[in-house]
Amino acid sequence: MSTDLRPLHRFARIVVPAAGVILAVILTGLALSASPGWTAGEMDLLRQVNTAHTAPLDAVALGIDWLFSLAVGSVLVLSAAGSVLLATRRPGPAIRFVLVVTIPTLGAEMIKLLVHRARPDIPSLPHILLLEPGGLSFPSGHTSFAACFLLGIILVTAGHRWHPFVIGTTMLVVLSTAASRVYLGVHYPSDVVASIVYSIAAVALVNAAWTLLLAHWSQRRSGLPAEPVHEGVRHAR
Repeated sequence: MSTDLRPLHRFARIVVPAAGVILAVILTGLALSASPGWTAGEMDLLRQVNTAHTAPLDAVALGIDWLFSLAVGSVLVLSAAGSVLLATRRPGPAIRFVLVVTIPTLGAEMIKLLVHRARPDIPSLPHILLLEPGGLSFPSGHTSFAACFLLGIILVTAGHRWHPFVIGTTMLVVLSTAASRVYLGVHYPSDVVASIVYSIAAVALVNAAWTLLLAHWSQRRSGLPAEPVHEGVRHAR
């Protein structure tokens, strides 16, 4: 049986640059962790931002902190996956969604352990809303999860007429989440920027691996070259 190498080539074209981006994020984190001067400059910026607090912004930032926490985030993932399953009536898109959210999110936690950058000095802030003593800062877990979750939503809604609206809304939510972590003083600006860059690369890598796996499985089952696989909600019947 002949083997179609096109899916493998497409996979390589995505994975190589994505892996390079992830490596660059890790190296950047290690450099920042070893740069007290840079960290001190970012801490000064956090203190300046901290003086601009208002009650409405406080409520929004704390609401985002709750929404993308581990417990609530797990419910979000399961609920969204269930919705995808109901919409498509196929397990594949739902599994794909769970994988592109959870694997990169776990990867972000591994990068935290590897980089080992300490959190900002929250007790030194004049306006403390969220006290998280100790812990690791790079990358931001809340921002990474929000980005991975919403990128997963973008993938499974591909092809819908309201897909551009989904993209615009998700971008706004991700940027708001990143800004809220800086606003609360629990992450440096470089933490949240790295989280977004990492999440885009990691989701692309996992999605490419899933697509290759489906193409390989389809080729083996049919004995024919696999066609590109698209698993958006638009294929629901």
